[in-house]
Amino acid sequence: MKGIIHIVVIFLTLFCFGLCSWSRNQITLTNGRYKNLLIAINKDIPENQELIDTIKEIFTSASEKLLNATNKRVYWERITILVPKSWKHKPEYEAVTSESFDRANVAIDFENPRWGDNPYTQQLGGCGEPGEYIHLTPNYLLDKSTSEYIWGPMDKLLLHEWGHLRWGLFDEYTTGDPGSAPFYATSDHIVEATRCSLAITGQYVNIFTLKECYLDPDTGIYQPECVFFPDLNGQAATASIMYGQFIDSVYTYCHSDSSDPLGYHNVEAPHKHNIMCSSKSSWDVMLESDDFKNNNNPPIEGEVDTKPIFRIIQARERRVVLVLDSSNSMGGVKLEKLLQAATHYIRYTIDEGSYVGIVDFYRDAHVLSELVYIADNDTSRETLVAALPRVTDGGTSIGSGVLKGIEVLSRNDESPAGGYLLLISDGKNTKYPEISDVIDDVTKAGVIVDTIAFTNKADTELTTLSEISGGIAFFYRGDDDISVLNNAFTATVTTRPDVSTQSLPITLYSDSLKVPLGANISDSVFIDSTVGFETVFTFSWIGTIIQVWLKSPDGNFVNQNQYIVDKDTNIITIKINDTAMTGYWVFTVANIDNRSPSQIVTVSVASKQSSKEDPIEVLALVSDPTINYSTEPVVVIYAIVTKGYLPVINAQVFAVIEGPDAVEEIQLLDNGAEPDISEDDGVYSGYYLAFSTNGRYSVAIKANNSAQTAMVNTAKATGSLPIKPESSNEDLPVFEPMGMFVRITSGGVIQVKKYVDDPKDNLAPSRIVDLSIVKTSYSEQSVVLQWTAVGDDFNKGTATKYELMAASNFSQLLYDFANSRLVTNDDLIRGNMSIISPAGIRETVTIRVPTRGEDATFFFAIRAHDESDNYGEASNIVSANMEYIPPIPEDSGPHTALWATLGTLLGIAVLAGVMFVFIRHIEQKKEKQNKIEHSGNVNSGMDKATHYAP
Repeated sequence: MKGIIHIVVIFLTLFCFGLCSWSRNQITLTNGRYKNLLIAINKDIPENQELIDTIKEIFTSASEKLLNATNKRVYWERITILVPKSWKHKPEYEAVTSESFDRANVAIDFENPRWGDNPYTQQLGGCGEPGEYIHLTPNYLLDKSTSEYIWGPMDKLLLHEWGHLRWGLFDEYTTGDPGSAPFYATSDHIVEATRCSLAITGQYVNIFTLKECYLDPDTGIYQPECVFFPDLNGQAATASIMYGQFIDSVYTYCHSDSSDPLGYHNVEAPHKHNIMCSSKSSWDVMLESDDFKNNNNPPIEGEVDTKPIFRIIQARERRVVLVLDSSNSMGGVKLEKLLQAATHYIRYTIDEGSYVGIVDFYRDAHVLSELVYIADNDTSRETLVAALPRVTDGGTSIGSGVLKGIEVLSRNDESPAGGYLLLISDGKNTKYPEISDVIDDVTKAGVIVDTIAFTNKADTELTTLSEISGGIAFFYRGDDDISVLNNAFTATVTTRPDVSTQSLPITLYSDSLKVPLGANISDSVFIDSTVGFETVFTFSWIGTIIQVWLKSPDGNFVNQNQYIVDKDTNIITIKINDTAMTGYWVFTVANIDNRSPSQIVTVSVASKQSSKEDPIEVLALVSDPTINYSTEPVVVIYAIVTKGYLPVINAQVFAVIEGPDAVEEIQLLDNGAEPDISEDDGVYSGYYLAFSTNGRYSVAIKANNSAQTAMVNTAKATGSLPIKPESSNEDLPVFEPMGMFVRITSGGVIQVKKYVDDPKDNLAPSRIVDLSIVKTSYSEQSVVLQWTAVGDDFNKGTATKYELMAASNFSQLLYDFANSRLVTNDDLIRGNMSIISPAGIRETVTIRVPTRGEDATFFFAIRAHDESDNYGEASNIVSANMEYIPPIPEDSGPHTALWATLGTLLGIAVLAGVMFVFIRHIEQKKEKQNKIEHSGNVNSGMDKATHYAP
C-alpha cells in the first residue's frame, strides 16, 4: 500500500523493561504460570488479617477461573502481598526488596470518589497495551455479600480487570466515550443493545416509566432513557467477561470463531473495545500479546493445581545512599552544581524518618557518611551536608560506587533489600568493575538504583541499571540552570510517597533567571490554598554574590532575618515560618556586583499540604525511555493531574524536553484523541517527535490554571459493569471549578539510539477514534457526523485530506475500506471535506444519504492523509438507522407485565439503583454542558467545525 509506514509505538506497559519514568513490577510468565504478581496495601490502611485472608481467597478462586477462561493456558502460580510497615511484624513476613506500593500491579487502597468501591483498572495505552494497576478497596474486599450483590462473583470480576491490566482489553459495554453508544443499528436493519456476545439475552426498559422502549427519531436508536437488562437466569452465552462477569453462564472472553455463536465476538457493537481495537475480538488481541503469540504458553495438559503460593513482605523505612561521582571530570563548576542540588535534597527534600548515607567514587569508592537518621531537627541534615565531596581525583569506577553503596545499606547485619541508591555520574566507567559486572549484585541485594546522567557524556549503562532494578533514570545537560537537576533529586522521593511518614514537598516553581550586569529581575509564583506548609524558596548560582527580595501577596516584604545565606554553596534560602499566604509571591534577584557578567540564578519553590484538603499533584510518565529511532521514532509523554484521586481537567499542561541540542515545549491534551484514550480523566498526553540526534532527552511537566478553566471532575466513572450500580456519589457535582495553581515535576529521561536523519515524511496521521453520530433526520434524509481532527504527523500539525467512507453494511468498511463509497462535498448539506482543521479541533459535517425508509441503514468510517500520502488507520465505524420513526408517545402508564418480569429477574432494589444512576447521568450531562457554556474555558475553542449555513 503506497505511502504507508507502520510504526509500533510502545505505550506505557507494566511487563517490559523501561516502560515509564520508573518500571512497574514485572510479572513473569513461564509454561502458563504467572509469577511475581505484586499486590500492595496502602500505608494508611489499618492492620486487618481478614483483608489478607480475603485477598488469598479470591485470587485462589480466580486463578482456577483464569485457567478455564483461557482454555487452560495460564493461571497465577506465585503472588506477593506487600503490607505496610506500620503493621505489626510477624515471623512469616519477609523483607521487602524492590517492591513498593507505587510499583504494584494490584493496589489495595481507599476508594476513588469517582468509582466508589467499584473495582477498576488504570489504563493509559491503546489496544493491546497493558494497564497500570488494578484498584481494589478494603470495603469491596471485606464486604463480600454487598460486593457480589452489586458486581457479581469476585473471582470473575478479577478476570475482567486482568483483561485490562495484562492484555490491554477494553470494556465491551457502553462507557460514555465519544463513539460509544448503548444501542446501534445493525447490518440486519435492527437496533441492538451494545454487548458481547449477541447471544446474551435481556430486556429493554425505559428506566423512568418502566415501559417498553421506543426508538428516538433524532438518533434512530432507542431513546436515552432506555436500558438493556441482561437476563440473570436462563442464559446460554459463554462470553464475554469484558461485558457481564456477573452472568452465570459467562466464563471466558469473546472470540472470532463463528462456529461458536455463544462466545462469538460482536464486531458491530460500538463499545470501547471495538473502538480502540478496530473490532478485533478480545481473544484475537490476547493472541497477539507476548503471552500467547507464536503459540506461546499452549494449553496445559492434564490436571493442574491452580492454587497460588502467597508470599507476604513488609515495607520498611526509606534508606538512601547518595553515590556521587567525584572523578576529575566532575571538577570545578560541575562539582559546585552537584553540591548545590545534593544540599537542597538533604536540607529540604528527603523526609523525616528516612536514613541517608553518602558514597563517592573516582578510581575506587569511599564511604563519606554511614546511614544517618533524619530527625526533626537540622543537626542530622547538616551533618550530611558537611560530608558531601569537595575534591575530585582521577578515574571513574561507577561499579565500585554501586558496590560500596550496597555495603553501606548492609551495615550492622542489616539487609540491603528495599534500599535505594541515587547514583550521579558524568562519564563512562573507566575502572573495574564495569556496570555490567555489578548488575547481579544489585539484583541479589534487592536494591533500587535511581540514576542521573550528568551531561550527555555519562555512561549509557546508567539507564540500564535503573531499568533492571526498577529505578528511575534522569538526565541533566550540565548547563547553568540546575532546575532539571533539582527536579530529578526531588522526584526520587516524591514519586514514592508510600515510603514516607509525612507529606512531601510539592514543587511549585523550578526555573532559572538570567540577571544582566547590575540589573534586577523579578518573577512570581502562585501558592494555592491546598499547599503553603513549610514553604521554601531557594536561589542558587555560580559566581559572585547576588541579592534577593521576596514580597508576599499582601504587599509586604519578607524580613531579611528569615534569609539563610550559604556562601560555601552559593545558596540563599527563605523559609516561610507560618502557613504561606495564598496568592502570588513576587521574588526579585539582583546582580549587585557591577564587575560581574550576567548570572544564571536557579529558583526553586516547594511547599507541603497545608490542610486536610487534598493538594493538586502531577505525575509524569513516558511510554519508553529507550528509543530505537530506526523502528520507533516517537514517544508518548503522559501527565496525570489529580486532586487526591479526582482528575483535574481543562488545565494547561506542557512537557518541556531538553535534548542535546535544544529545548522544546509541547502541549499535552486530555481530549480523548490519540494518543489520549479517555477524555476528561485527568490524563494528559502527547507525542514527541522532534528527536534530532542520538543521546539523552530530559522531560519535565509544567501544569497550571492560568486560564482559569481547570475543574475537578467528580462525575461518576465506570469500572466493572455492575448488576446494581453504586449510587454513593449523589451529592457530588459533576465539575468543581478550581482556583489558580502551578505544579512542576520531572518525567525522567528518554535515551535515543540509532538516530537517522531521514528527510522523508514517513509519519502518518493518528487514527481517529471518536467518530460519532450526533443526529439523524428522516425528513432531511441526513446524518450529522462529528470527530476530532488529527495531525499531519500523528497529532501534530494539520492533515491534508480526509477519506470519509460510507457503506450499506458494516463488513464492507471493516474489511474493504478503500473500496467503499467516498463521501464528497456533493454529498454534504453542511460542511466542507476540503477544509481540514488543526489537530484537536472538533469537526462536524451533515451528510445527505442516498435513501431512507425501512431497511435503510448506513455505516461510516474515516481516515486522514498527509501531503506525502501517508494515512492513518480507519476510524471506528458508526451506523445510522434511516427508517421512519414516529414521535415517541406520551406516558401511558406503567407496563405491568414488563415490571413484573424485571422485578423477578433483578428485584425492585436493583431497578431503583439503576434508575438513580440513569437520572443522575442525564442530570450530569446537562450540568456538564452548562459548565462548558458558562465557564469560558478552552473547550469552547475546541469545537471549531467545518460547517456552514445551508
